[in-house]
Amino acid sequence: MTSPSSSSSSSPSSSPSSGAATPLDRYEVVIGLEVHAQLSTRSKIFSGSSAAFGAEPNAATDPVCLGLPGTLPVLNAAAVLCAVKLGLAVGSHIRESCRFTRKHYFYPDLPKGFQISQFDEPICEGGTIRFRVRGEPRTVRLVRIHLEEDAGKNLHAAAGASFVDYNRAGVPLCEIVSEPDVRSAEEAAEYMRALRTLVRYLGICDGNMEEGSMRCDANVSLRLRGAERLGTKAEIKNMNSFKNVRDAIEHEVRRQAALLDRGERVIQETRLWDAARGLSVAMRSKEHAHDYRYFP
Repeated sequence: MTSPSSSSSSSPSSSPSSGAATPLDRYEVVIGLEVHAQLSTRSKIFSGSSAAFGAEPNAATDPVCLGLPGTLPVLNAAAVLCAVKLGLAVGSHIRESCRFTRKHYFYPDLPKGFQISQFDEPICEGGTIRFRVRGEPRTVRLVRIHLEEDAGKNLHAAAGASFVDYNRAGVPLCEIVSEPDVRSAEEAAEYMRALRTLVRYLGICDGNMEEGSMRCDANVSLRLRGAERLGTKAEIKNMNSFKNVRDAIEHEVRRQAALLDRGERVIQETRLWDAARGLSVAMRSKEHAHDYRYFP
């Protein structure tokens, strides 16, 4: 694999002056990506409400996706077939038996107070995504592909008012989790392009990133070149364009490098990308798996 430090100085994370030091001269960038792809099924993953985009707020809801007492989720077979198609396309191991778990967290867009997801027994394990960066082949290994339900959407209006649209709650998702094999913002953007092309070709996701059909979370860390131990990572959430993926990661590399150069430490946290201002904002301290209190 070609080292990111050999890429041309046109990258925004590099200094325009030929002799100036850049973060990539001192540090190796390590990136793992989590991509959520909304599956193109007619109904939601555990109920019969429409999964189509564009309905009036809270029109495509039902007792199951709203988490009302006494309701029972029933799995949508079409969502399972979509996940299997994707797993076969990337060379994953398809589990003959998988199970769902409750992933607990509390946020206004999550009606039940937990998300039905998969944890220790995902439907697909392993696999690879292959693509090219400036003509050079790249391969990124996958940890897993799992099924889960989407949450609703918070809408923040003027004067501090906020609203919640639950139409998206219960829409089926495939979450594609990569190993930390990505080494630059440019690679991350090309990985996303390759994955979007694949899911569209398979017919399992429309790939309309502006509508939120594909969203990317990036776990970014830096370590001194030659070091084996991974640095502390920060997660950048919900990037919905190739440009945002690239810009956000480049910003995060510069932010972490500046902290390390000053002798400060990187805090493990979740950050939101503000594309209008070109910077990331701290959202919350980063959760660990046990904080979600997973159980079947």
